[in-house]
Formats: sequence, structure tokens, C-alpha cells
Amino acid sequence: MAVQAVWPGDPAPVAVIDVGSNSVRLVVFAGPARTPTPMFNEKVLCALGKGLSETGKLNEEGVTLALSTLKRFVALARRMRVADVQIVATAAARDASNGAGFIAEAEKQCGVPLRLLSGAEEANMSALGVVSGIPAADGLMGDLGGGSLELVPLDKGVPGEGATLPLGPLRLAGIKDFDTMRDRIDSYITGVKGLARARGRTLYVVGGAWRGIARIHMAQTNYPLRIIHHYRLAVAEAEQISRLLSRQSKDSLARLAGVSRRRVDALPVAALVLRRLIRCAQPREVVFSAHGLREGLMYAALPERIRREDPLHAACRDIAAREGRFGEHGAELDAFIAPLFGDEKPAAARIRMAVGLLSDIAWRMHPDHRGEYVLNRILNGPFGGVDHAERAFLAVALFVRYTGTVEAPEFGQIINMLDEDARRRALEIGLALRLAQTFSGGTAGVLENVRLRHGPVNLVFDVAEEAAMLVADVIERRLEALAKALGRNPEIRVGGRKR
Repeated sequence: MAVQAVWPGDPAPVAVIDVGSNSVRLVVFAGPARTPTPMFNEKVLCALGKGLSETGKLNEEGVTLALSTLKRFVALARRMRVADVQIVATAAARDASNGAGFIAEAEKQCGVPLRLLSGAEEANMSALGVVSGIPAADGLMGDLGGGSLELVPLDKGVPGEGATLPLGPLRLAGIKDFDTMRDRIDSYITGVKGLARARGRTLYVVGGAWRGIARIHMAQTNYPLRIIHHYRLAVAEAEQISRLLSRQSKDSLARLAGVSRRRVDALPVAALVLRRLIRCAQPREVVFSAHGLREGLMYAALPERIRREDPLHAACRDIAAREGRFGEHGAELDAFIAPLFGDEKPAAARIRMAVGLLSDIAWRMHPDHRGEYVLNRILNGPFGGVDHAERAFLAVALFVRYTGTVEAPEFGQIINMLDEDARRRALEIGLALRLAQTFSGGTAGVLENVRLRHGPVNLVFDVAEEAAMLVADVIERRLEALAKALGRNPEIRVGGRKR
């Protein structure tokens, strides 16, 4: 295929086509990176695995639809001039007696190799997908597809030996008796060697049907942030919602807020699998991951040095390089404001750095709308390596950077995700960056001529003599606002002399 960059100097996009038991999906990413951005994402529900348990074969109608979908997706990828297309098939094609024939026909019609993943490969790639977005994931990963459930123990970001179980909703759909289905699920799950890894830790769940459960819970509880990735439930909450959904009829489910009509058939089975997995694994909490197999394939192909990067900082640097006025100079901004926060923990310093990296991305907006823009951008952006409270903190701090206030109706219920200490820190960081960006004009190198420091009573702004002309009324106002937030008096010194 021809190769063309999305932006000058950037790598060409890459594509993954995932041929699953229930759907065929194409995702085109904007080049291989630590946090690749999806440029295009489309799925078609082909139901290849429908009836597989009864017939041992792929669904004939599903095969026809899957082949036409694959041809369309490959044609689209070629027109997008992607550098590489990976096509992978999972449980249904792996287990069906006519799976090999389907793969051969797909390769013949599309002219692109199709890789059939073993159960172990599928499990490992799904686990790597979770790790790509939650680097320190520790506990157990569960990925529920239409045809199978993959379980992989995670030891602080390192996947262990996984298991593939025939427990997807399409596989279990033929079992009409609730108790029989429950016992079938338990018989498979209890035999998994790495199950003990979840006890008292986190269960990370992946898969469309389980994401549907998260959406329902968000709607039922009026949760203020509608982002699936890193949505967290205490185990009691997860048990409650899964118990409710596992016993609901299709008509009852269809009336619930947050339910996708495409997921109505699968939801009760998916909820029962989750409920039994929680019962057997006894985790402390359940965390939903939007990253799975496709992201794992991308992550596995990266060089080790890139895989070691912080996914949040990598994404922020990429955005800053594209959208900052004069490129990215977040490290300089962070060094300038760091003396104000000498008592913070490493996790807080990491988020502070991310705020600095993103602190110049709204300059194209009208000044009256920059705060609202960054708020929506951060709350809804595809960031990995950040939980919901940290995402809310980023959004509030950046809003302050552009507006100067932490009191705003635009926050809605988001502000309630932060305690009083976090709100205070978001205000301080935002005001410090507001001062830094105003003084420097968003350009690198200017802050080398100035530093902030705490005095016993004052917040001192030390300016080198050669930068004295950059001090103006607006700088005094920005410093005064920051000093007030810190409980200090503002003081400006130029060339060592009080101004």
C-alpha cells in the first residue's frame, strides 16, 4: 500500500481489523505511538459465532456479511493510505470446523493476510491492551467477547499466563436454564490457575457487553463523566448491577436508560458471567478498560523504549506539539512552577506536569470560550494512564489557567469529583501557569529569566534585569491572584531589587 503521513513529518496511519465472534471492526490509528489516536472506528455486527455451540460451524449469513465487510474495510484502509493493516480473527474462526475455509476465502478476496490468534495470543494481547492504558494494572484482566472469555493475571503491569474459556454470550445463548448456565460458568472459571491474583485486588474488564454494563450504571447513578475507560466500581456496586441485569428480560432491559438495543440479547449473559467471575475471584473493585485486543496489538509492536513511556505524558506531548502556539515547552513551565509544590507526592507531580504540557492548547479559540473548550477537551479526550478523578483535576486546572477561577457553572457535577484539597491545588496550578504563559507569551526560553519562590510571608517573583521590560500590569495582577490563592503577599524583584 502507498504510505502518506496524516500530518507533515508524522508516520502514516496503521489499521487493525478485528474479526470477532460477534462483530468485525476496523480501527485506523494515526500512526504507531505510545498512545495512538483512533482516526476511524467502525464495526459491523456479523454474528459469525451465532449457533457455533450447536452446529460447530460459523453462521452462514455471518460469513457472507463478514466477507463483504472485510473487503469494504480493506478498501477503505487502502484509500486512507495506511502503512500497515493487521487482520486478526479470534474465538469463532479458531473453534469452528469451517474456520480455516473462511480465513482462506477472506485472504483470497481481500488480498491481505489474516492472522488467526490462538487462545493464548488473544488473552495476552488483550492484557497488553489493558496495560497500554493502565500501566500499573495489578490483579486480573477479563476480556469478554462474543465467543470467549480471556482471563490473565496482571502483576503491576506484567501479564501472566492466561486462559481462554468458551463463555461468550453467543456460546452460552443456547442454554435456557439459569442455574445450568450459572453452573457452566462456574465450572470453567474456578479452574483458572491465575484467579487468586484478583483476590483483594482489581478486576479489569474489557469487552463491548461489559462496557454496556458500565454505561447503564453511569446512567442509573447520574455519573457526571461519561468515559468508560477507568470507570471504577466497588465490588458491592458491581455485584448489585450485574445481579440486576442478569435476571432482567429483554423487554425490561430495553426500557433501562443507557442500554444499547444492539446489546439487549447479550447483556443478561454478560452480567451473569461478570457476577460469577466476581464471586469466584473476589476482587476489591472492578475497573472498566476501553483498551483491549486492538490496542494490545499496537502496543506489542512498539519498541521497548516507547512502551516504557508514560502514556499520559506521551499523549499530552503529542497534543502540545500539534496545538501549542510555538510547540511544546511543558518541561520549562513545570520547572518554573515546581518550587511552589515541593511537598507533593510523585503521583501529584505527574498530573501537574500533564497540566503544564496542555496549558497552551486553546489559543485558537475566542478568549471567552477557551475555558469551556479545554474543559470539554480534557473531560472527553482519549487519554490513557489517568483515572477519572485525575481527569477531572486536569480539566479544572486547565480551566483555571484560561479563566482564573475555580468557581464556574460550566463544571456542573464534575467539580464534586475533587475534594477541597484537590480543588485548591487545581486553582494554584492553574493560576501559576496563567502567570507563566502570560509572562512568556507561550514561547520557550523566556522563563529562564524569572523564577518563583516562597518567602516567609511573600510570594516572590524574581526577574532578571534583561527581562525587566516584560513586567507589566497584567503580570502584577496574575501574580497577585496566585499569591492570594497561596496565602502569601505578592512581591516582584527585578535584578535582585524590590520593584
